[in-house]
Amino acid sequence: MEEDAREVQFTYDDIPQPPQSAKPDTPSKTPTSPPSKETKTNKEEQSTPSDDESNYWASRRSMHEEVSSQHSNYQHDVQQVSSKAGVVITSFRQSHRSIGPEPIWSSTSTAATAFAIATSASSNPPDKGPLNDGNNRNRDKNRRKESVMSTAATMRVLNVLRHWVSKHAQDFEMDQKLKNLTIEFLEDINYSPNLLPAEHKAASQLLRLITKEEPDTNKIDLKKLLTPPVIQSKESIETLSALEIAEQMTYLDYQIFVSITSEEFLGQAWMKTDKATRAPHILLMTKRFNEVSQLVVSEIIRRSNMSARVAAIEKWAAVADINRVLHNYNGVLQICAAFTNSSVYRLKKTWEKVSKTTKQTIDRLQHIVSSDGRFRNLRDALHRCDPPCIPYLGLYLTDLSFIEEGTPNITDDGLLNFSKMRMISHVIREIRHFQQTPYKIELIIKVTNYLLDTSLLLNEKDLYRMSLEIEPRTSRLSSSTLIGLPPSVSHTSTK
Repeated sequence: MEEDAREVQFTYDDIPQPPQSAKPDTPSKTPTSPPSKETKTNKEEQSTPSDDESNYWASRRSMHEEVSSQHSNYQHDVQQVSSKAGVVITSFRQSHRSIGPEPIWSSTSTAATAFAIATSASSNPPDKGPLNDGNNRNRDKNRRKESVMSTAATMRVLNVLRHWVSKHAQDFEMDQKLKNLTIEFLEDINYSPNLLPAEHKAASQLLRLITKEEPDTNKIDLKKLLTPPVIQSKESIETLSALEIAEQMTYLDYQIFVSITSEEFLGQAWMKTDKATRAPHILLMTKRFNEVSQLVVSEIIRRSNMSARVAAIEKWAAVADINRVLHNYNGVLQICAAFTNSSVYRLKKTWEKVSKTTKQTIDRLQHIVSSDGRFRNLRDALHRCDPPCIPYLGLYLTDLSFIEEGTPNITDDGLLNFSKMRMISHVIREIRHFQQTPYKIELIIKVTNYLLDTSLLLNEKDLYRMSLEIEPRTSRLSSSTLIGLPPSVSHTSTK
């Protein structure tokens, strides 16, 4: 019996050329005439499409025509065959990969896969060959899950780095090796083709943040700034305004405060024998606190005239109140500590001449910085205020000492005591919070020279001696108490 069916030819090009201006050929419709009797009797040698198959291929060809009209980079090679053969449609797409200037064109399936499509009427399966739909769905689901997990992990790492770089920039400024490794890691992420645009954007932002150089105008040489003037300052408490003094006190205090690194607060470094190398800026802050208090006491005691002493007290009280407004609680405590110094506190006659308003201001400031209840009032004030702010550093040093001495580093189970580490971290985080926002105060050399002039400072021994000269001690039994005594007793007592 002569076969009237022609040979079916399947064509498949692995690397076709990109389509030109000509439109792809439209596949011819397969005849739907009923098959001959010979075809029905020879089913093993011939394949006759059923009505369902004809509908399938008709719908597939219509889909092909629609895709061809919308995407010019798809090309379809369709071989016209008789009604006794299937139709194979293969598609091509342009890959994102490239070798040289020419793009790579790849097909969505192999030749064997294309044959499976024609015979089994399945959608494009993966290159490994026809597998059941359940396995394909599971594989696709797993791939999507892995992609989501990978993206989430990458973003978490970038978020940790962003927090580290933005909140603890000093770590990267002090450790150049750490900075170089972080930049190299971010560049690898930025140039990776397998990541999402959001990940590339986050990495680029971090790169700009970590490589941003601080302007030279913002860098302060702390040693040069705090160097006492060579020539004695001509300024005094009378020639300078309270606002100028308060602002320059705040400026100097903040430059020291912002230079303190987180490592200086660990392990009570400021109390160890090597404290000069482990906590130099904490020691500098403490030294500056004592010097300002000593300056205030010296400026009050140096005035031999009572009215001058009263004016000095009122002037420094105004400076302390402006410091409160500036949220410089360290400066407030510096001046309040001077008022409670024994050399100044004992001047009863001088304090009687101080105005009532000034006394009320001093009492209000003393109430804020009181050490009662572990500085309860000062803590409330710090929690209510917004940066910029300079807290009293002794408050936090006391908290850290309490944690270090009262809590072991290792638990009873031999594990690291993370609870202790969290408490220490909470204290340091609060300090770092106040270090982030700077003051907008300009340096005034003549005022800072006055505040830094060590020649104006008197030692404690001289201060108390001068205080006694200004207001000598009164005898326990003054002459007024002897008026009512008998003459003999009075005469004996006065000898």
